[in-house]
Amino acid sequence: MKTGKRILVVDDNTEFCENITDVLELEGYETVEVYDGLDALDAVKEDGFDLVLMDVKMPRMDGVETFRRLKEISPVLPVIMMSAFMVEDLIRLSLQEGAFGAYQKPLDLKRLFYSIERALPNGALIMIADDNEELCANLSDTLGEKGYRVTVAKNGETAVKMARENKFDVILMDMKLPFMDGLKTVMAIRNFRSDVQTIIITGHKEEMGDLIEQALQESAYTCMEKPLDMDHLLKCIQNILESDTRN
Repeated sequence: MKTGKRILVVDDNTEFCENITDVLELEGYETVEVYDGLDALDAVKEDGFDLVLMDVKMPRMDGVETFRRLKEISPVLPVIMMSAFMVEDLIRLSLQEGAFGAYQKPLDLKRLFYSIERALPNGALIMIADDNEELCANLSDTLGEKGYRVTVAKNGETAVKMARENKFDVILMDMKLPFMDGLKTVMAIRNFRSDVQTIIITGHKEEMGDLIEQALQESAYTCMEKPLDMDHLLKCIQNILESDTRN
């Protein structure tokens, strides 16, 4: 089934381009492939695209510089970066400057399609980082009814990985998470997503008080105790989105 969405694939590896465009077209996307950054700029100037998949390491102009110039041409066009090399500094820089996500090659296609679907404009993107399945289900239902797109991470490591792959507008972060507590998770995400707004949610405010205070000092938006006041939570999310001036 055709999605009506157009994706520009930018990579100097022609075989990779052919393979990924074949897969994307099987999923219903219309694709165009180019092989360097300068051609990508020309393609975006001449034609309309809904999303760009772009390699980081390319001749003539690398992916980060191409991304910067694409933002000047089309500020809201979502870009997902890809790399087969260890170029963590370039990946982090592109995420800090607003790339929607980043993937290491060989690509995990299931996760990539998940990110593509969420990168295409259709309501604010919210992550719930909490291991309480009932709470996550209830929050997902309530936020979904309000038109938000919701993703759930049940531990800190998964939350960091999802934040790397998807540009969330708001993160609801429990302080008491498996493997990595909420503060460490917030700090890890802010290393490459300094603009994301985080709402701390906790059922252990006294026990987690020091971590909550540090998270608020690290610019978490607010802290809310469980059971959550949904009207207050929705108002906070609305306030964040209305005051959001990010590119």
